[in-house]
Amino acid sequence: MIAKQIIRGVLLVVALGSLAVWGNREYQKSRAIAAAAATPPPAGTLPVVAGNQVVMTYFISGSRCVSCQKIEELTRETAEKDFPAELAGEKLIFRVVDTGEPANHHYLDSYKLTSKTVVLSHRVDGKETEWSAMEKVWDMLDEPEVFRSYLGTGIRNYLGP
Repeated sequence: MIAKQIIRGVLLVVALGSLAVWGNREYQKSRAIAAAAATPPPAGTLPVVAGNQVVMTYFISGSRCVSCQKIEELTRETAEKDFPAELAGEKLIFRVVDTGEPANHHYLDSYKLTSKTVVLSHRVDGKETEWSAMEKVWDMLDEPEVFRSYLGTGIRNYLGP
């Protein structure tokens, strides 16, 4: 009688454990799908708009420290708070690109990247004409308004009047 109760208990624990593992996998899959949907398109599939366009890319690789995360947060904030109309009209594109992924290695040479940084790319009618590495973002982490002004000036210069 006791043996039956032990077996029943073990089977119940195994069944509940399997259900928990399955549920966790489904949850992780849904998070991955949501993250992929939220990730801006790679450079080759960027929307083409007539006239000036700025692609603001935060290039990352490997693990990310608190400062790296702060740069992304302030860069995104600059785009969303200071350029909402340009974002909506795709005159400004914000994206995060991991140069650690094999498909993105070419950015290291294209933009002469040596560390994580923000790059502003000026495009005219869908073709890149010039770019700027905004390396001073590292010096402005503790001054959000100065950070936003620095990036905003570069964006406005490329967008024009």
